[in-house]
Amino acid sequence: MSEVRNITPRDMPAVASMFWNMFKTTKASVPQSLVDYLSKLYLHPSRADSDIISQVHVRGDGVLNGFIGSIPLRMSLDGSLVRAAICGPLMVEDYADDPLAGARLLRAFLAGPQDVSLSETANETSRIMWCKLRGSVLPAYSLEWVRVFRPAGFAIEVAAGRFQGMRLLAPLAKPLDAASLKLSKGSHPDSAPISEMNGFVDSDIDCDSLAGIIPSLLERFSLRPVWDTPDLEYILQEARTKSSYGAMYSRVVRSRNGVPVGAYLYHGAPGRIARVLQVLAAKEREGAVLDSLLNHARSNGAVAVRARTQPHLLQAMMVRRGIFFQRSSTVVHSRDSRVLDAFTEGNAFFNGLAGEGWNRLNGDDFN
Repeated sequence: MSEVRNITPRDMPAVASMFWNMFKTTKASVPQSLVDYLSKLYLHPSRADSDIISQVHVRGDGVLNGFIGSIPLRMSLDGSLVRAAICGPLMVEDYADDPLAGARLLRAFLAGPQDVSLSETANETSRIMWCKLRGSVLPAYSLEWVRVFRPAGFAIEVAAGRFQGMRLLAPLAKPLDAASLKLSKGSHPDSAPISEMNGFVDSDIDCDSLAGIIPSLLERFSLRPVWDTPDLEYILQEARTKSSYGAMYSRVVRSRNGVPVGAYLYHGAPGRIARVLQVLAAKEREGAVLDSLLNHARSNGAVAVRARTQPHLLQAMMVRRGIFFQRSSTVVHSRDSRVLDAFTEGNAFFNGLAGEGWNRLNGDDFN
């Protein structure tokens, strides 16, 4: 008879193989670096609550055919400790042969000791399962926002995600985008209609210094992560390595008197889509921080900027002429009505550094 049990070190090669086959298109063998990383991420998380544990599904014949990742996160709700579990990959091999395996894994995850369960990468199948188990979708946390600078270059980059070799056409994009801008008589927008950067300056910031200012930028939220400095530094360092996306840029935005009013992190390279990991902003400074991000990414040669939404950023994003779409859902499950209220009211900080986006499973090739 099949069972769901806690993960053990001996399970990691099978879990790595499952992840590689499901999420990577290459036919190469599973790299040992992926096995090692999954072990570090799910067996020895630096922020661990030792009883929040990832689970595997084992068939009746003893073959491991499913996995659900769980990463603990400590949060504060108006000063009270809230234990969160972030749901990582939910995977089942040969799903048609065992269609209930995924539901068993998710049910085991939600039954854990945490106060709130969260995911920012629920696909449609997972979303339905979460909702059947009394989870809730958070629309304002679930949208992707894209701000296009160079339409031809952007189209090639999107196509390159599906068809190998499309980036060979990238040299054609520059003259096409230049001609498009000329035909529009210079009216093609490069940033907000009226930039809010006046009076603010931005500059590079290292991970250690950024870890020191992030807590002050989260004070606006009633429900927010509680990170020890070493744990936050670890997350920021791990976030640097995303070979599929390019180099990471870490920037802080300051007022004239040097006070930090925001920060942003993104990965990118010339001719590529800049993928934003996090935008942090003080109240009423969201526009200035987004303008700084857009200006920096554009000057670096990005063809577009892509970011996940959070409720406090939506208004500033809307007036910056971007496109919104939905790829995956952010979902929450909790028996604590105060926690659910914080999310539904947009008064909770989640996604990115407080979710799954920071780890190397999102955006790294493990070469």
